[in-house]
This record gives sequence, structure tokens and C-alpha cells, in this order.
Amino acid sequence: MLRGKYALITGGSRGIGFAIAKELYENGCSVVITGRKEETLRLAAEKIGKNVKYLVWDMADLSICEKKINEAAEMMGGLDIIVNNAGLFAKRSEWSTDELLETTIEEWRSVMEVNLDALFFSMKCGVNYMLEHGIKGNILNVTSVAGYEPGYGAYGASKTAANNLTRGWGKKFAPMGIVINGIAPGPIATEMNNWHEGDSMENERIPYGRYGTIEEIAKLAKYLLSEDACMICGEVVTIDGAYSIR
Repeated sequence: MLRGKYALITGGSRGIGFAIAKELYENGCSVVITGRKEETLRLAAEKIGKNVKYLVWDMADLSICEKKINEAAEMMGGLDIIVNNAGLFAKRSEWSTDELLETTIEEWRSVMEVNLDALFFSMKCGVNYMLEHGIKGNILNVTSVAGYEPGYGAYGASKTAANNLTRGWGKKFAPMGIVINGIAPGPIATEMNNWHEGDSMENERIPYGRYGTIEEIAKLAKYLLSEDACMICGEVVTIDGAYSIR
């Protein structure tokens, strides 16, 4: 289903991005992962598997997006799949009134640059590459269930916009054979959610009763990126144990 495909995963050195990169590699993809720290990327690539490549890329630098997309394609010999996983949480809590009202311009922009601006331009550069080379590829955006909830700050706003863009671009480019979808995870057992190895998986806020795992996200990603899911276009698939249902 995925054997022989070329996949670029942003933010692939840990968490959800790492799990997706590993799942795609184990299903026959050539893989390039990106991140800001070379040593972290090198160790992650070694853990994923032989010949996994990495690319140092600060997603906030929009001026190099096209260059990095082309570099990734050259490293693998092609590019069929882009997984836009890189993301940032807000430094301040968006659910605390006091902290929300202390948000600075710099804090707002830092989240928007990665969660929204970089996602948009990665899709733009990726679609341009695919159209130029006659590729009927896939783009998968990792968003969040925060995009469906009332927005208080940069993180929620960025994920709402990411969901909206995913649906719009999915519709726009389906006629060209480019399949664009999203995954909206709920609370997942990662450090970003203050979960650490050895912590309990139980979570009473989630109707199913526990955190989701990065491996569950990765298996959903594998399906959405496969030919079996080609009729799923412009959808953002929620995976959260019914957490976001109100």
C-alpha cells in the first residue's frame, strides 16, 4: 500500500511525528524527518531504521520552505507524502484568564508561525512540487481537537485555522489527484501533554477512560495516506476517545 513511496514528516524527531515516521518506514516508505536540532534528529533517525534521513529545518523560517521541500525530495529521489506535524503549544495557558491577558505579540506570533503559517506554506510548496512533477500525492496535517473548541489564544486559533485550511485545500486539489486530509488528536500520552514514561494512562476527562497513544495516531495516518483511503479528501479525522463530543 505504501511501499516505494517517499515521505517527509515535519517535527519527526519525537512524539506523534516520530511514531508516524516509524510506521511509514516499517510499511515500505523512504523517510525524511525534520526538526531544529541535528543531534536529536540523528538519534531519532537511527531509532526509526536504516537509511532514514533527516533535515534540519526551522519551520518558522518561511523563506526556506521551497528549498527544504526540494532538498527532502532530492535526498529520497522523490516526494509522494508530506506530513505536517511540527507544532508549538502556547507558552502561557490559554485557559487561565490572567495568563491569557499577559500574552505578548512575540508569544502569539511564535505559535502562529509554526502551527499555521508553516503549515500553509508547506502545503503550498508541496502541492507546487507535486503538480510540477506530475505526482498524485498525499498531504496529511496533524491538527488538534482544540480546533473545534472555543478559542482563547494562539494555539486554539491556529488549530481552528489549520482544520479549515485542510478542508478547503482537500476540496481544491482533489481534482488534481492530490489527497489532503488531517488528523485531530485529543489528549495523547506525550510530553507535550505533560505525560511522561511510567505515568498512568488513565484519564477521567476522556469518555473512553485513557489517553490515546502515538502509535494509534500513526496507524490512522498510515491508513489515510494509503490508496485504500483515496476517497477521503478534505476531512479532519478526530481521534480522541469521544473527548471532544459535547
